[in-house]
Amino acid sequence: QGSFVLSPDEPEETENNKIIAMIIPSDGTGGRRVDYIMGATEYLDEKGWFLTIHNTNDDPEKERKFLLELPRNGVSGIIYYPSARNNFDILYKMHLKKYPIAMIDKYCHSIPLNCVVSDNFKGGYEITKHLIELGHKKIAYMANPYIEESSSVRDRFFGYCKALDDYGLEIEDSLIEVGLFHEITNELDRPIDQIDFFERKIKGLLSKNTGMTGIVAENDYIAVYAKKALERLNMKVPRDISVVGFDNVEMLEQLDISLTTVDQDFHEIGRKAAEIVVNLVETKEYSCDVHFIPVNLIIRASTAPVGI
Repeated sequence: QGSFVLSPDEPEETENNKIIAMIIPSDGTGGRRVDYIMGATEYLDEKGWFLTIHNTNDDPEKERKFLLELPRNGVSGIIYYPSARNNFDILYKMHLKKYPIAMIDKYCHSIPLNCVVSDNFKGGYEITKHLIELGHKKIAYMANPYIEESSSVRDRFFGYCKALDDYGLEIEDSLIEVGLFHEITNELDRPIDQIDFFERKIKGLLSKNTGMTGIVAENDYIAVYAKKALERLNMKVPRDISVVGFDNVEMLEQLDISLTTVDQDFHEIGRKAAEIVVNLVETKEYSCDVHFIPVNLIIRASTAPVGI
């Protein structure tokens, strides 16, 4: 009896019920993150569980609020898509308390959590290998985050590097452009044309690398901007430069952009994450594993042999 004080930064769950929450950032109308939701819902429906969705809009403070409040409100477990490297203190407390949580899209070496991710290393390797086998030797890599910011982007980059090394090609610093998002954000105090931004970047790559014939983009949207920037430079894809993406965003097909890319099985990632969380709740057997979901290379019209 009496009064008790609970620290506002201490995730504390109340009585569990058959509800799993998904914390996820929105990716607008053109992305495929809804497939995570569909995969999780399919599994949970079969098991008699319910799913609630909590949109963070890429705001770390919203993520923090959800991570703290959902367990207190009786949510039995969480599927968590982090938008940034934040809230490690809460995640580690959840690990110590053995709270059922599975991270999707990214994984952390520093926090032992269950994670479900695409095999980004293999995807980066296969897409680069595809260009190399078409005769490309000078292949650029372009990414929005810095390599250290995101495990998914880092693994794609490492796959790119491994493919070049396996085929005896040099990994050239002058062909690598990362942190593009930060550069774009820093220019938001004035009007910015993203195609103009990528045109400047590609001009720089071409000026430093005579003979560059391929671009590996960290995602499909970068690949599209690169393609449009090349067209402004009076260069044709794939005649002059082959361009590849990552994610297989279906909306791009409707825009008549036939992009060679890597398809991720977002549906299976969501389904597997839901299965892990439910098993943690029902069996009380706590585990901390990274689960890699296979990817698939999709070859379309944005790549061609050198000289074609």
